[in-house]
Amino acid sequence: MKKVLHKINYFKKDFGSTQFAIYFITSFLFLFFLTTLPSTALSQTLLPKAETAFESQLPFNTEYIKTQKIKSITFDIIDKKDLQVAEDKGLLNYYEFNKAGLITRFYYTSIIKVIQKEFHTGPKYHKRKLVSNGHSYTKNEYVYDTVSTNYFYNEDNLLKLKRYNDGSYYESYYYDYTIDEKVEKEKRYKETNVSENKSEFRLGGQYLISAESYSYQVTGKNQFKKTCMNDEGRPYKEIIYTLNDAKKTISINEQYTVAWITQNSTFTYNAKGQLTKATYKSNSNGDEEHVRTYEYDTKDCLFTEKQFKNGVLLKEISYVTDTYNRVNSYIIRDPNNKTIRITKLLYQY
Repeated sequence: MKKVLHKINYFKKDFGSTQFAIYFITSFLFLFFLTTLPSTALSQTLLPKAETAFESQLPFNTEYIKTQKIKSITFDIIDKKDLQVAEDKGLLNYYEFNKAGLITRFYYTSIIKVIQKEFHTGPKYHKRKLVSNGHSYTKNEYVYDTVSTNYFYNEDNLLKLKRYNDGSYYESYYYDYTIDEKVEKEKRYKETNVSENKSEFRLGGQYLISAESYSYQVTGKNQFKKTCMNDEGRPYKEIIYTLNDAKKTISINEQYTVAWITQNSTFTYNAKGQLTKATYKSNSNGDEEHVRTYEYDTKDCLFTEKQFKNGVLLKEISYVTDTYNRVNSYIIRDPNNKTIRITKLLYQY
């Protein structure tokens, strides 16, 4: 309960709005009572993993999506700045899944232009007596861009094609695998869509952007090396993966063979094998360190995530789950820009 009250005071202090204070109080009290109920054998919507810790997409739990027969999730987004009224700008994220619980389509909207329009109202009369003069006001109208990615899988449910689309631009990644299901080849193409219906894709031109291949070598009981080669078959980077006895990744060390650039990631787990901390360090753009920390509630569902850059808190994300361990909403607080983003999840089955 102390953790819940701390969150309420935290947001109330920075965004002292009565409306949003009530929203936070009811949301987190609801969450508290849910998390004191007996634990179920169900899994959870989100499952942080080392491999996707620093990716922008949420870490969906494939097995949970599959067992719950979730077909899609729509993320409805509302933004609020400090001391300003919350604004629904019509932003959303959308995910589709197949029967195996794997993502088949993802798209998001972004604002590319804001048009400020002026509106006028006439004077108001009551029994022929002027009550108020007419006035003018402005209102923002938004022009959106939709960026989407489609995912295709082979018979073993391994990703074989990922196609990115932004307007008329298409970029695709094709993957081949080794016998033990590691990526062996990756080819990246710029493609054209010759379909008259732009919501459908029919391949026209295909232009190779890059081609890479990978080889693997066991270097210890819980360690292996991945060698990355360019389209001429020349090695340009080596990656050392180290696992714990539970076969979870505890470190990834990348070294470019002809440069001084290094990229190192480390991962920490609790006694239940849940990821609690991910750290990424790189000198590719000066010395940078990114850290993500994760806390879980009494039902082992993701409760809070914090994101840091060079020791500075960038985002704090609070998740609200229901009795089925399903994430209903989450709140992203940006302490530097004094903003919050409230996202509600709408499920389709």
